[in-house]
Amino acid sequence: MLLGTLLAVVPGPETTALDAQSYPERWGYRVEGAVNQSSSPGVGDVNGNGRSEIVYGDQGGWLRVLDATTGGNIPGFPQQVGTAIDSSPAIADVTGNGQNEIIVGVGSTWVPNQQGGLVIYRRNGQRHCRFTTADQQNIWTEDPRPDGYAEGVFSTPAIGDITGNGRPEIVFGGWDQKIHAIDGNCNSIPGFPYHVDDTVWSSPALYDIDGDGRLEIFIGGDQSPGAGSINWQGGEFRALDYRNGRVHEIWKRQIRDVIHSSPAIGDINGDGRMEVVVGGGNAWGHSDGRRLWVWRADNGGDVAGWAGGKDLGGVVRGSPVLGDLTGNGRPEIVVTSRDGAVYAFRGDGQQLWRRPGIANCCIPPGALNSSPIIADMTGNGRQDVVFGNAWGYYILNGANGNVIAGPLNHGHSSENSPAIGDFGSAGRLLVVTGFSQPNNRHRIAAYQVPGTTAPAWPQWRRTANNIAAPRSGGNPLPPGQCSLNSNPSASPSTASARGYWVLGRSGGVYSYGDAPFHGSLGGSNAVPSVAMAARSDARGYWIVDERGRVHPFGAARFHGDMRGTALNGPIIGFEPTPSGNGYWLLGRDGGIFSFGDAAFYGSMGGTRLNSPVISISSTPSGRGYWLLGADGGIFSFGDAAFYGSTGGMRLNAPVISMSVNPNGTGYWLLGADGGVFTFGRADFHGSIPGLGLCNSPQAVQLRSTATGKGYWLLSPQGGIYTFGDARFLGAPTGHVGNGAVDMVIRP
Repeated sequence: MLLGTLLAVVPGPETTALDAQSYPERWGYRVEGAVNQSSSPGVGDVNGNGRSEIVYGDQGGWLRVLDATTGGNIPGFPQQVGTAIDSSPAIADVTGNGQNEIIVGVGSTWVPNQQGGLVIYRRNGQRHCRFTTADQQNIWTEDPRPDGYAEGVFSTPAIGDITGNGRPEIVFGGWDQKIHAIDGNCNSIPGFPYHVDDTVWSSPALYDIDGDGRLEIFIGGDQSPGAGSINWQGGEFRALDYRNGRVHEIWKRQIRDVIHSSPAIGDINGDGRMEVVVGGGNAWGHSDGRRLWVWRADNGGDVAGWAGGKDLGGVVRGSPVLGDLTGNGRPEIVVTSRDGAVYAFRGDGQQLWRRPGIANCCIPPGALNSSPIIADMTGNGRQDVVFGNAWGYYILNGANGNVIAGPLNHGHSSENSPAIGDFGSAGRLLVVTGFSQPNNRHRIAAYQVPGTTAPAWPQWRRTANNIAAPRSGGNPLPPGQCSLNSNPSASPSTASARGYWVLGRSGGVYSYGDAPFHGSLGGSNAVPSVAMAARSDARGYWIVDERGRVHPFGAARFHGDMRGTALNGPIIGFEPTPSGNGYWLLGRDGGIFSFGDAAFYGSMGGTRLNSPVISISSTPSGRGYWLLGADGGIFSFGDAAFYGSTGGMRLNAPVISMSVNPNGTGYWLLGADGGVFTFGRADFHGSIPGLGLCNSPQAVQLRSTATGKGYWLLSPQGGIYTFGDARFLGAPTGHVGNGAVDMVIRP
């Protein structure tokens, strides 16, 4: 289905600004000679300076990278791609050199007779490679015959490991009637492209729905009667899995109009299962194109409250976003419609609010093609909504849809998404672009924002790698995943533990056995939780998020954290002292931060490492600690003794966890494939690959029993596997929507 021309709206009459002065413009300027219509700004660290830059393209063929402090070009940019850009960029390391590249599709229905495809640029502005799509038709005249020009890519590329080889691939759709996956050198992955018989405007979402270590692809597309073997008038939505060098269709849903909207993935109803949310499009004039659709991500089935979709009264070309607007720990859905309104829905299908376009009040009427973002825009810790229309950008109260401010960047139309980011000394900025089609120009601006809470959906496709989903899987599968071995016999014992807690990434705590529940973040913290630890008397525990914020519960006491401190990287580890009167925080760069009675014995901060440091474990005395590297390297400090490591060994999967035996005379290391390595006086009691399950889950944590004669392995889905004298006391399998991240044992 060619049907490519997006609506270009000329700005309408002046409207009253509603408290726009609360968002002072830090910088803004017009760019003459090029329209930025659909390429949403991406926020990510391009040049490796530890701060994010702003990246977008325009229909003049310029790829622009701006310093957020001044709005000026960084060295090496802008770059002339040679083809108009309507796709939005991804920012990720796709070459494995430790430096982020910029990846963006090229081609536009507004600029004829140009070669389409995808380009990758290095951070210094040098082009790394270009991928050329097929010449399938004439997209500008809708002639089905080839015209000598490779078809354009409007779809925004998503970056993730779909093959399980430990390296990210680039996934996108094209107007050449194909879904593509290529490597960082612009080579097609074996088994791709995947032919779909019609154009693809939708952008993919990536999520490991089956826990096999490979990200699955979720994407919509067009379909025309008589076109190829599918012969369907409408649209199709597909879930694709890559296995054994081939692309397999997991499930497919057909609707009676095209799908130009791009999907979002999340657990919208709290049932522990992921859903996929997507809008429609307009080619055949059917009401299905006006609907918001929600399906099960694992099998494509209907979701309670969403059968048949929700008719929004106008075509849903914009893409839905997810975020907790009400503070109940579950994300709501926000989406725009070409009826001029913005909608918010609860996960059960009930409408939370609708903000219509009202010319004499707040937002002028007009068809909305843009997609919103969700972020705290007032500093009250609650998530709000930002979107653009033909007059500029508006900020809505997330709880009720009331207008907070707007229009920002007034007089410039928007059909893309804004972006919000923390830009170091520049603070938190809202970045917007708008265009004037008749004048062949666009304007980009940045506005100071007071909010401090982490945004739920800060930019188009949610993250700089554009996966539009929570982080999941994507680690390599070891060759021996399905092989059998002989695990030692298990001998569960009551001496192993009285109970245990499991921590979910969203901050939820699950208690089993005699482990008391003292409270949890319960999904209220937008920043992912990374670690949990308990007092030795089990009367309280701490939860830590990746910003280094410590949340005590019960009798656990607060001794300080990293609030207000600029970090080189996220906090990834936490360890209390034996007394419970202090603790250490571990940064991703290997830096150690001590609080309370926790003494500093050294760190790997500032040291060049073969692999990053990933966890910290204290000695029983509290007068030392071990740091673990992803290659299994061990770094000992204080009275922590070195008993060996896997550093320098060739492993099937990275090491992700360490557990010390109760007397500190040995330790276990856990591989992401569930393999267990033992050192010192730590005995081997079995591993997950030994179960002989081809669908064995990956492991995220190993925890020793109180006797040292066994251990538990925790899977990302919340599954718990017992070895040696470890007892099974229950598990939150299927209920940890964003994944399990830690397990704490009560002696």
